Amino acid sequence: MDFHIGKKTLTRNSAPYLVAEIGLNHNADLEIGKRTIAKAKESGAHAVKFQTYRTEEFIDNSNPDVKFLFDIFKQYELNESQHKEFQRTALDLGLDFFSTPLCESAVDLLCGLDVPVLKIASGDIVNLPLLKKSTESGKPLIVSTGAALPEEVTRAISFFRKEKAEICLLHCVSMYPTPLNKVNLQSIPFYLDTTEYVVGFSDHSDGTLASSIAVSLGAVVFEKHFTLDRNLEGPDHGISMDPIMFSKLAEDLKISFEMGGEYGKNTHSEETNGWFYGRRSLYKKGNSILSLRPALHTKDNTVLNSWELDRAGDPSLLQEGPIRLTPKY
Repeated sequence: MDFHIGKKTLTRNSAPYLVAEIGLNHNADLEIGKRTIAKAKESGAHAVKFQTYRTEEFIDNSNPDVKFLFDIFKQYELNESQHKEFQRTALDLGLDFFSTPLCESAVDLLCGLDVPVLKIASGDIVNLPLLKKSTESGKPLIVSTGAALPEEVTRAISFFRKEKAEICLLHCVSMYPTPLNKVNLQSIPFYLDTTEYVVGFSDHSDGTLASSIAVSLGAVVFEKHFTLDRNLEGPDHGISMDPIMFSKLAEDLKISFEMGGEYGKNTHSEETNGWFYGRRSLYKKGNSILSLRPALHTKDNTVLNSWELDRAGDPSLLQEGPIRLTPKY
């Protein structure tokens, strides 16, 4: 099943599509947000993603255990006007713009902006009211699976199939940063084998290695936290890639995709051009038949190659040197 982002069609064989997860790293500041979007474009992103919510609608402010979380999200809450400014900036730069709705009213806001897709956060793969609202929008959904139990992923997939929702499934580990021995990239071929969806990777590990390997395992959509400066004040800057790091990621993904080549055993002309020196023909040396370099048969088709031992005949009847096919009269 192909996945559509606006006019783009992504298949399981598409080149990597890289999303800069700006999230809260705009610091609720229009200028910081716009500069971050511009740097994301400059650093090789195909899309920028934000988070959309009304804090009161997804965090219980009366619970003292999450008061700190409420305060963080409230500080970085974006209104509709700010969304429009960021969307305009992204589109003017040729970037796709979308966001993660964290409450039902956020879905309405994003649909009003006509974003091409909605992103479902890992924590909301078990949030049936939000999933219902999101599928009812008719928008394609990018769905992260971090921290979800296998049966929870299966349950969500069954729901999406029932609703005939267009899905891209992202492997994700909800650890910040994810230790390399916990990245579990084999989940990517598992999703490819057990679902019909385009699969991607929301990468929370340090560096570019995990994502580069994920390309060869079949991931197409990539998401990585992005910031102007890892030293800025805010909850996610320190776990995000800055422009230099993100540029390396974009380049490594491109190279990794090129390295994958095509399915099957594909032989290049540059390889076969070396057959004369690297392969062997049959030669008579003394009373023995040997396979020796150079492979004269590559230039003279009357000389036997090293696989044609059964055609060589009796060594005692042969002349010294390359063994040639005896013509039949």
